[in-house]
Amino acid sequence: MMQSLRLEIAGLVQGVGFRPFVYREAKRHHLAGFVANTVDGAVVEVQGNDLEPFINALHHNLPMGARIDTMHRVMIDTGHYTDFEIRKSQQGDGNTAIPVDTALCAQCEREMHDPADRRYGYPFINCCHCGPRYTIMQIPPYDRVRTSMKHFSMCDACRLEYLDPNSRRYHAQPICCPDCGPSLSFMDGEGSMIEGDPIGLAAEMLASGKIIALKGLGGFNLLCDATNDQAVKELRRIKHRPSKPLAVMFDSLQEAHKYSYINKYEEQLIDDTIKPIVIVDKKSSTNLSVKIAPELNRMGVFLPYTSLHRLLFDIINFPLIVTSANVSDEPIMIRSKEVIACFGNALGGIINHNRVIVNAVDDSVVQAVDGKTVMLRMGRGHTPYTSQIQKTMSKRILALGAHQKNAVAIASGDNLVLSGHIGDLETIGTQEYFERTIHTFERFYPSEKIVIMHDLHPNYYSTRYALEHNYQHHAIQHHYAHILACMAEHSLTQKVLGFGFDGTGYGGDKTLWGGEVMIADAHSFERIGWLRPFALLGGERAIKEPRRIALSLLFESHTLDEVLSLSSPAVDAFLPHEIAQLHYMWSKKLNSPMCSSMGRLFDGVASLGGFVQMLEYEAQAGLMMEKYVDNTICEPFDFHIVGEQVDVALMIQQIIDLESSMSDKEEAKRIIASRFIATVDAIIHSFANQYSHLPIVVSGGVFQNRVLMERLQRSLGDRDFYFQQKTPLNDGSIALGQAWWGIYNL
Repeated sequence: MMQSLRLEIAGLVQGVGFRPFVYREAKRHHLAGFVANTVDGAVVEVQGNDLEPFINALHHNLPMGARIDTMHRVMIDTGHYTDFEIRKSQQGDGNTAIPVDTALCAQCEREMHDPADRRYGYPFINCCHCGPRYTIMQIPPYDRVRTSMKHFSMCDACRLEYLDPNSRRYHAQPICCPDCGPSLSFMDGEGSMIEGDPIGLAAEMLASGKIIALKGLGGFNLLCDATNDQAVKELRRIKHRPSKPLAVMFDSLQEAHKYSYINKYEEQLIDDTIKPIVIVDKKSSTNLSVKIAPELNRMGVFLPYTSLHRLLFDIINFPLIVTSANVSDEPIMIRSKEVIACFGNALGGIINHNRVIVNAVDDSVVQAVDGKTVMLRMGRGHTPYTSQIQKTMSKRILALGAHQKNAVAIASGDNLVLSGHIGDLETIGTQEYFERTIHTFERFYPSEKIVIMHDLHPNYYSTRYALEHNYQHHAIQHHYAHILACMAEHSLTQKVLGFGFDGTGYGGDKTLWGGEVMIADAHSFERIGWLRPFALLGGERAIKEPRRIALSLLFESHTLDEVLSLSSPAVDAFLPHEIAQLHYMWSKKLNSPMCSSMGRLFDGVASLGGFVQMLEYEAQAGLMMEKYVDNTICEPFDFHIVGEQVDVALMIQQIIDLESSMSDKEEAKRIIASRFIATVDAIIHSFANQYSHLPIVVSGGVFQNRVLMERLQRSLGDRDFYFQQKTPLNDGSIALGQAWWGIYNL
């Protein structure tokens, strides 16, 4: 019996070859009708004698990267279709999921290396399965005319592929070739054109120890030989990045194995369709520069993810540092004039091209924890993160996120969307990037009814932005937003036992929080536990100097004379008169805000244990302790829970005694690091045992610590235990939590 059905489909169905896939399935099932992109996803009208096999195929045979969130069926009158076709997109204001960029696929790579193929050696080869999407997109729906590829008219050969249902490039919007697509150029550091093969010239300069800039997928990269100490040193100098780890791009997975220890799950992450940076254990005694990840036993590795990177590795025979073209904590640069102005004098040359980057995107950074993924920085291939919510919003919620590791989120229609990493809102450049990202999302999800969500902190740039706009706005406490972010990823609304452990965030009592235990749901929270507050001597300065936090912890239980007489790395890091001055500051509460931060406790323990006294980048203390942890040492230090406060004074004394009594300082570090991680684990269990009926949710930068998360996964395996895997555990997902509250309370 002839049937006619309209399918309204929401999900990730644009920029992933979904329409060609529907077309092929309809033809295979001998059905007539059409498929088109809409502002909310895709629409299919189909008629035939038996539609169920076709609908099942849509669910089970999806192309890689596609995702169906909902499929709404509407019976319609039988039409007069004689064939199945792909129609032009329907325009208007909508809520479709935004397509993400994917790495060069194996089929395109084979064609690029085939001398007989017309795209042989072409650095912009792509198809329905790979290439740029979000980075070239201006407004939805995703069609060539609404991307930066609109400036390149298809040649006859590309148009034939684009219109051929049997082609892998059928309706591939960025389709191009050497005759009709973008092209490369090579410039010196002053912007003057240099004749010759850009890739060959870049390879020569890299081999000679020079730094080059390369216009990648979501912005410019800075590249240098990863085995050349002097080149890496110079790269650090021009980026103002003294010791923060750098990622290394290898020619192949086999090459990466020569330099690092990679398990099977990490292999899958490194070589998947996104090819993110993956943090793995590095091998010692290789020819890699020691300046890549100083004093750490881990490093970031990744593979070439664009055809341009791949072609470069076809010429060189050494691994490369590939890092964002930016000064530390600034946004990635997307224009050659910015690169020339900032780095020109230090560059051997610049590989440029004439395809406009519409939306800047950094590389994603992940790590594996017991066979699960932890997102450290959400970028290329993962952003925008889009999930469907179980209700339809009548207003658009704009969530402005945190001050550090900022990202923004929008809830519109039935979609919740989180942007990629923006950065710390300290500089004008990052603030402008923040506002550009908001405007991008506003183009994608236009609405006149807007509610803004922001942090409680009155001095954050994002808070000021919210208050300067004439919209309804709501402030959400930072650590509650952390818990909500994890709940959002896992679609939780019920009461949970939440642990928000991070650096610092503005608390409801106007003090600095950071070691918080909460009973929370989608509507509100109750703070049931926190670290006993201690002072940050010198305020912001203490965040850069763990030795100041260590002194504060010592002042809590020792007199000034007792501190001066202690044998401790933290005490030795100061002159006696400096300690006296800081004690006066502490006793008079001068520029010494109180905090309950677990992240700052990590810093204080790192100082007391002799790991580090002055930080050059965030999380350095935790990373330096992490490499000493021995999982066979499970005994925690002593602590007390008095009322709601976790008092670690006994732990501090035990660390002092242990460090001072052991002649083998490396062994002391091993014991201190191991027992401290066991202590954090024990603190969590103390509360978990009291509230055994509640699911456990953890979020915050502290939980990026791999050994802590491995221990928690093992010890809480019999509980409903949730942590984020698709979105960052750190402040990069605060906006997601803010939006989650708005969805259920507005």
